[in-house]
Amino acid sequence: MKYQRLRGVKDVLPDSTPVWEHIITKACGVFGMYDYRLLITPTIEEIGLFTRGIGESSDIVMKEMYDFKDKKGRHIVLRPEGTAGVVRAYIENNMGPKANLFYLGQMFRYERPQAGRYREFFQIGVESFGDATPYKDAEVIRMAAGIIEAIGITGSILNINCLAAEDGYYDKLKAFLETKRPHLCEDCLNKLERVPIRVLDCKNETCKKAVVDAPLITQNLKPDALAHYVKIKELLNSTGTAFVETPTMVRGLDYYTGTVFEFTTDKLGPQQNTILAGGRYDNLVEELGGKKTPATGFALGIERMAEVLTGEGKTVDLNVPDIFIVADKAYLNEGYGLLNKLRAQGIKAAMSFEGNSFKSQFREAESKKSRFVVVIGENEIKAGNFALKNMKSGTQQLVDFDCIVKEVKK
Repeated sequence: MKYQRLRGVKDVLPDSTPVWEHIITKACGVFGMYDYRLLITPTIEEIGLFTRGIGESSDIVMKEMYDFKDKKGRHIVLRPEGTAGVVRAYIENNMGPKANLFYLGQMFRYERPQAGRYREFFQIGVESFGDATPYKDAEVIRMAAGIIEAIGITGSILNINCLAAEDGYYDKLKAFLETKRPHLCEDCLNKLERVPIRVLDCKNETCKKAVVDAPLITQNLKPDALAHYVKIKELLNSTGTAFVETPTMVRGLDYYTGTVFEFTTDKLGPQQNTILAGGRYDNLVEELGGKKTPATGFALGIERMAEVLTGEGKTVDLNVPDIFIVADKAYLNEGYGLLNKLRAQGIKAAMSFEGNSFKSQFREAESKKSRFVVVIGENEIKAGNFALKNMKSGTQQLVDFDCIVKEVKK
């Protein structure tokens, strides 16, 4: 063929989109219970928003952003993550001292495509502004766990850590890592100069062994941060939210200032095992030009969630018709009228308008996995009723319109 999709992106076909709809619907249902409101931000932003917000030393800014000059010479970026844009919108639109927001949409990063990771990917995220208490952190983590439960993913593990290190910790960590230089990968050697804490989170087995005895951040927390972190753990325990403390876990974004967390799974392989992650970032609003405002949030990847669900053999058929109408060619008008009356009653209905044979139309109904079939032929027209067939049981009965609605809704 003449044109094909670019490497690192994908077409999400109708066989897969019901799972995506399921994830989005369940997540939005949880957001409603927690009183979080939808915010839609642009896909393109000025590059400075991300170099300032994410951090110039981050891998995203240094290697992964899709950036270009527009026709007026402005340096534009396809957003690589959602938080910075939401913070910009929060400041620019004067959304008040407190706001609980969620968003969904495409993100873009130029990185090597692999399982659960694409150059264009879709996220659902949460950002909460104005509450510095550990109760808000616990609420956000509990909400994240609730979304995973609602979606139907089982066996995920919640990992938590705190990044609010006391003065001198990073010097201590860097001094330790300097002694391990011969055992660190090239990527970690680069991080050692820029952001040494990220060496702790390297997935390379040699690096992991080298940092086993590194000074842990959780043993070097600021006193107020330690009290905050202890309270979060207490609140999580009080709601039965199981977690694992992971002192080597850090996030790949520079704006995190306190508690961070991620939900992992063993369904995607060791390199791409995170399905939802987030944390507290109390300095970002001020750094981007707003008033000093505490904030916390998370994001989940729809592709990874979908891959876990389908990998577990779980299917979602949101688009299955309740009724497929099989009509003789001479009675297409009657079929079309019934189709619209059923939809007006909130019943998902479908029909072929081509007047093919009954056998062909029944095959189409089966391919769509329709729950019922309504037959309109000469006999049904003479009787003034419709033949309603239950496709699961195979039973068929002659009924009027009201009976069809009642049976389907039952």
